[in-house]
Amino acid sequence: MDVCACSVKGKKLRQIRNRKGKNMGKKYQGVLTEKEEFLYPDSVSETLPESIRVVMPKNGKQGIQLLLDTTGDEIQMDFEGDGFYAEWYEMIAVPVEYNTGDGENQGGAMVLVEEQKETPAYATRKAPFFVYDCLKEQQTGKIPARKSENDRRAAVYFCICPEKELEAGEYSVVMTAKMAEGIYQLRVTLQIYDVRIPENTFWVTNWFSEEAICRFHGVEKGSEEYLQMLRKYIQTMRRMHQNVFFIQLDEKCVTARKPYQFDFEYLTSEIEAFFEAGMQYMELGVLLDRGKKSDGMPDMYTEHFTCAMAKEVPFETLEGYELTVTFVKSLANYLTKHGWEKRVLFHIHDEPDIHYQTQEVLEARKRQYYLAAGILRKYIPGIRIIEAVDSAEFRGGIDIWVPGTAGYEKKKEEFDTLIRLGETVWTYVCCGPEGHWLNRFLDFALLKGRMLFWGCAKNRISGFLHWGLNQFPGGMNPYEGTSCPNHTGIGTNFPCGDSFLIYPGKEGPRMGMRLEAQRRGAEDAALWQMLRKVDETAHDRLLGSVFTNNYTYKDSPELFAKVYEELLSALQNVKQKNTDERSKGQWS
Repeated sequence: MDVCACSVKGKKLRQIRNRKGKNMGKKYQGVLTEKEEFLYPDSVSETLPESIRVVMPKNGKQGIQLLLDTTGDEIQMDFEGDGFYAEWYEMIAVPVEYNTGDGENQGGAMVLVEEQKETPAYATRKAPFFVYDCLKEQQTGKIPARKSENDRRAAVYFCICPEKELEAGEYSVVMTAKMAEGIYQLRVTLQIYDVRIPENTFWVTNWFSEEAICRFHGVEKGSEEYLQMLRKYIQTMRRMHQNVFFIQLDEKCVTARKPYQFDFEYLTSEIEAFFEAGMQYMELGVLLDRGKKSDGMPDMYTEHFTCAMAKEVPFETLEGYELTVTFVKSLANYLTKHGWEKRVLFHIHDEPDIHYQTQEVLEARKRQYYLAAGILRKYIPGIRIIEAVDSAEFRGGIDIWVPGTAGYEKKKEEFDTLIRLGETVWTYVCCGPEGHWLNRFLDFALLKGRMLFWGCAKNRISGFLHWGLNQFPGGMNPYEGTSCPNHTGIGTNFPCGDSFLIYPGKEGPRMGMRLEAQRRGAEDAALWQMLRKVDETAHDRLLGSVFTNNYTYKDSPELFAKVYEELLSALQNVKQKNTDERSKGQWS
């Protein structure tokens, strides 16, 4: 930066710091928080602060929630601060119709369908209630004030974002809300640490529903309108640092039967859209299917897999083998043609060691799984097989292990052994775990969704998977109900918020507060990886002050914020030490 630019920057900052506040002694009422916590339509108002302090990496985004009581119909948000810009969102409350179950005393019940006398110890509130999770972008900063317990209230989420080349140091910015009562002004002091969040060091994937995109936005899969909408969803995925995407292969690729022929070109435009947006790997699958019971429900406890591309064909028959080999060879040719053969992770069958009744059934599944893995590795050399699992039973068949957080803790010794051997272990949450386990349900503390990623760091886990970016089956509308129907026949509805992180909007997807928590969690995981490489002792000490395991942790937002700043400070100190040593070496 030249001298002139520095002078201008310093002048603007002094102007912000020295300008008399526009609150002029007036006390405005509402709620404001920069911490990872939910707000609610009935959150109790108090006198709003005139200033706060936050800390950020150089390329971070600091989110702040504001509920502002007003008698007017709307408020106008504005922002001033050299080196920064603001993103504006209206927060929309969504219903939480059930509390999550405790995961221990209910059998297959994942939600509490009976009315509770009091709030479960692991939940924030007793259902039913409403919570601010949906974020509707308002680029102009104009936020409507909606009816509330206190006449009218505007619900705002705004992100303070540093410019690309911003230098580390202390800054001051001003957020202004113009409303019927006057002008509320908030001064934000930002401590920017000399730390940059690295890209593509921690792996994140959230499975998305093509059907839900088509249904909510009135587009046809494969059309140009669909691709345009898909790109908006991809940008939302990228915001939370998602760098792996899942493409569900279906029977549309089957162009002829007996003999079988396959064509995958209908997927090309969609896959290209993901890679063009910066995604690093794609997940493909599946090869095997559980088949169905006589009532049409999935056979969750099956012993005999069928072929995913011809579900009536048993996999272990000669016909099943021929079909699968033909399928894989065709897929190999397609991937090689487009130069994607080294960018593929493959699912053979989801959760193969879950939902079985006897050891004999498990052994039969292993036999079939290893056969499928052998076919994949023979015809697509270098392919990596990824699978959600409950144990290390399928040793030799899987390259990327993805246990659930509770499953990891249950079989910690097994998975830690794999990590010591140099194998790759991710983790996931799906439908559970419930109760006191860390998860991102709508009746859990928002902080828990971010702390999931601190658990990954503590356990040397290098990636995170979730099934539900926008999974809205059976006509589900998240503005009317947030508990996802369960069509497996093995339990109640899934907990509120389990199946999605975003909301369908008129123009495209709308983020959720839980997506923002996951964004920051993924950033944290990458930062913790940086610290572990240079100072493993400090890494374990700092993490240990908050996190023991995915069931035992300290969820105080204040403590969490303290440790987070200590993480940034430790990384900055390491960088400064390395700079000093290099400088010393030049002159020695």
